[in-house]
Amino acid sequence: MPASAPPPAQRDVAAAIRRRKRRRRRIAAITLLGLLAVFHVPILRGIGSLLIVDDAAPQPGALLLMSGDGVYRTAEDLVAGNPNAIVLKPEFTKSRLEEMGIWPDRIAEFHRELTRRGIPDSAQVVLRGPVRTEWESIELLDRWLKPDAPMQVTALCDEFQSRRLRYVIDSVLNARSRQIGIKALPDRRYDSTNWWKSRAGIRTVILGGISLMTAMFHRPNLAPPPSWDPDVYEHSLLEPDHDKTATPASPGWLASVGRWLDIGEIPRAVDHVVLLPGDENVRPFVAAALVKAGLARDILVPQNFPTPAVADGVVPMNHEIISQILDRRGVGDRLRVLSMKSDGTIDDARATREVLDHEPDAHVAVVTSFYHTRRARMSFRAIYGSRADDFLYISAPVTDITADNWWEGDAGTQMIVTEVVKVVIYWVQYGPGKYWFAAAFVSLIVLWRWRRAARRRRLRARAASLVASTPSAAPASS
Repeated sequence: MPASAPPPAQRDVAAAIRRRKRRRRRIAAITLLGLLAVFHVPILRGIGSLLIVDDAAPQPGALLLMSGDGVYRTAEDLVAGNPNAIVLKPEFTKSRLEEMGIWPDRIAEFHRELTRRGIPDSAQVVLRGPVRTEWESIELLDRWLKPDAPMQVTALCDEFQSRRLRYVIDSVLNARSRQIGIKALPDRRYDSTNWWKSRAGIRTVILGGISLMTAMFHRPNLAPPPSWDPDVYEHSLLEPDHDKTATPASPGWLASVGRWLDIGEIPRAVDHVVLLPGDENVRPFVAAALVKAGLARDILVPQNFPTPAVADGVVPMNHEIISQILDRRGVGDRLRVLSMKSDGTIDDARATREVLDHEPDAHVAVVTSFYHTRRARMSFRAIYGSRADDFLYISAPVTDITADNWWEGDAGTQMIVTEVVKVVIYWVQYGPGKYWFAAAFVSLIVLWRWRRAARRRRLRARAASLVASTPSAAPASS
């Protein structure tokens, strides 16, 4: 026997229930959007505060200087409140620029800045390494602390890196980690109350979150980084078959991610080299080698906005560092510092218009780190359009990682994951990503409406078939 059709009253009740559910969902969505609009400030503050730990002891016996805006000024204030406190500084492996005397030696800087602030030499202690990571820095602190003396130590750290440092301390020191407190140092340009109002603040919070996640899921390996000699690279450009060299690629999808980011090409003759700021231990040497090999006339360098350390006179501006490097490499007279100040790769591309807009037929090479070449091309495409496809993008090596081993260490993982996130952001903000997202959104709406209409048609067809299959009632007899 076929099932009888539901009575009209029951169908009306079911339809009314469905309408109420849809109305409730719409009200809930509108309410959620309204709450986000009204309370976005406390929500964003809460997001920033997730990265911050500030649990410093009131009278620590020692201060550990790690990072942060005004770290020496804060150390001075804390020592003034506790004259017996000792100031500690881990000794990191010297970079190429430190060894050349171009970048300030970090240990010399430590003694100079503390002495300038009246902290005696007896209170300045260097934790001898050298080390390459903060993990190794905390291991140095662990060896320096006496097991039977529960000295309280306060680590001075950038506020958006403080939770990561807390995790590292807890992982290395285990039960002794409570001896170490953290004083989070806010950046003078932004902090947890307004980080979303500036691009630098947004970038710092995103990088802080990625940095925390990589620390939680990835301990660093202690393998020495691959060596890179600028003189060897320079001589390789002078060899007639320098464009025939190739390195075998490692298998696996992780290596393919690093190689996907790297769109670097074989160097060839161009008019200008655009040197993107960053990693001054390698990139300027690559640009200088191109000029010395006769592959370029000059080097264009955008300026960066001064960082707090630059404003305090602790370190020089990036273009001043690059100028010294190029002088040492014998091509200092080929440097052209662009007037526009930059706060990111897209600004670097805009800054070059000062020269390249007047030379529409100029051949250009862009020098940057290997993992940054793809995003560099996206930035120049956003400014120059199809002309940027004719630019040459040259991969400068990174002394800590390669495309085929980046996942083996904490620093490399953080670097590549961060770059992938930035590529996605640039793809949406400056590329076709926004159109893809708009098309996907419209497609989802159309699909949802189509499925809803199809469901209604099926329900009506089912109800009609049930009505048609139900026998008509016999007429009443007179």
